[in-house]
Amino acid sequence: MKLAITTENKLGITYAVLSLLKNHQADLIKVEVDDGKIHLHTQDLEKPIQGTIASQLMKIPGVKWVNQIDVLPGVETQNMLASLMQVMPDPVIGVNTKGQIAYANRKAGSLFKPHTENHKIPDHMKQIFVSEGWQEKVNAAANSNLPVTINTIAGTMLLEVQGIKNQAGQMNGAMLLFRDYDKIRASSYVMQGEEIDGLESLVYQSAAFKAVVQKAKTFAHVEAPLSIVGETGTGKTLLAHACHSLSQRSNELFTLIDCQAMKSDEMETMLFGANNHPGVLQLNQTGTLFFSHIEFMAAHIQQKLLKHFNQTGTNGSNDKVRIMVSSAQKLDQYQQSGKLIPELVLLLDVLRLNVLPLRERTEDIEPLMQHFLHQFNQQLGQDAVFSLDASVKMKRYYWPGNASQLRHAIYKAIMTAKDSTIQARDLDLEGAISLEADLEGLTLNEAVNEFERHFLQHWYQKYPSTRKLARQLGVSHTTIAQKVNKYNLKQNRD
Repeated sequence: MKLAITTENKLGITYAVLSLLKNHQADLIKVEVDDGKIHLHTQDLEKPIQGTIASQLMKIPGVKWVNQIDVLPGVETQNMLASLMQVMPDPVIGVNTKGQIAYANRKAGSLFKPHTENHKIPDHMKQIFVSEGWQEKVNAAANSNLPVTINTIAGTMLLEVQGIKNQAGQMNGAMLLFRDYDKIRASSYVMQGEEIDGLESLVYQSAAFKAVVQKAKTFAHVEAPLSIVGETGTGKTLLAHACHSLSQRSNELFTLIDCQAMKSDEMETMLFGANNHPGVLQLNQTGTLFFSHIEFMAAHIQQKLLKHFNQTGTNGSNDKVRIMVSSAQKLDQYQQSGKLIPELVLLLDVLRLNVLPLRERTEDIEPLMQHFLHQFNQQLGQDAVFSLDASVKMKRYYWPGNASQLRHAIYKAIMTAKDSTIQARDLDLEGAISLEADLEGLTLNEAVNEFERHFLQHWYQKYPSTRKLARQLGVSHTTIAQKVNKYNLKQNRD
């Protein structure tokens, strides 16, 4: 019989309840007492006796209500915790202060069974570890609350240790949580790339970028390789991750591999694995694999990757990993220059997104400025604003680093500005023109030369060839060549 008794907070009620049970010779198995509640579990009793006990309990002064329950709250909580520990995918062991194993969940029981006749989990945690100095590593994990690498009878694992204290604050044991390297590697790929929900978080105003977004929405649902082409800082990684999040693979892994930042041997190990540890191609077989700056991938890795794709039949079908790549120029241009092998280009260059640089969609500069400023104000607890001159300077600038450079420039300006207003002088932009800041106090001849220097420097970033620049500005090549030498524009550009 299991009962829940609702009572007043009155002294002696618990004693009266237990006395009544004793009078009926009802053996008590468990009792839980809390403010206004008594939960009790007795031996099985016949229905008439249960009814008699319930009616007599209601007659005890201070008892408000009596009803039968299926399980005591404390027992239910213990069962829930035990179930949670059992379904945990990682091995968990509980030890007392002597290092004896008092608890092991199902995963630990199956993983740490020694090769003995009884196949039982060891009695002491020292039997779990196989390397010397294991005690120092366990202590280090406990004291630092950081995981340590440790050798166990089940292989090399990461160990986290959390001390367990009693109500008096005394240490009476510890929980040991073991994590598998391969699982950590696989789960970490989900977090790579920018965190963005679809395409709604992209900031733009221009019709040119709107067309790119519309195209991306279509490509997101097409099961074929995607190539995203654009200069550094134009948002290629954002678009790749957004296309993944909008696709049917949104709950699968999104793996980013930066071919420019990684060494070839490091990339080869990451892709194909080593020393019995699986690589990305084995861990991520149904999600999205995004190669950033693919033009920097070493030739021998391209060949190995192409061989893998041919063997697995990876071609954008639903049951294989989807490939996305980004590059500064179209892939066929790198094929012509010998940087990418033709077979790989043929495989990858199916769908293409061309992302225009910021200088060709200047309508996006203002909304991006305000977006980044709002972000940094929130992060830093400030209320910075742009002065008119600072806004003009940013809108006139060439932005060779595109949105990434814009964001960085605003952050630096906020950190260096003397007050809450960002002035043009706070913006560290090489070659930018700011009439009020640069020409003030100069003679007419000095001002003309200063303006001419800034003006040519601004356009020389866009047209680094003197012939192209001369054609753009409508003057002779000789004139431009003389001006470039006069103002050392080549040296400044380097």
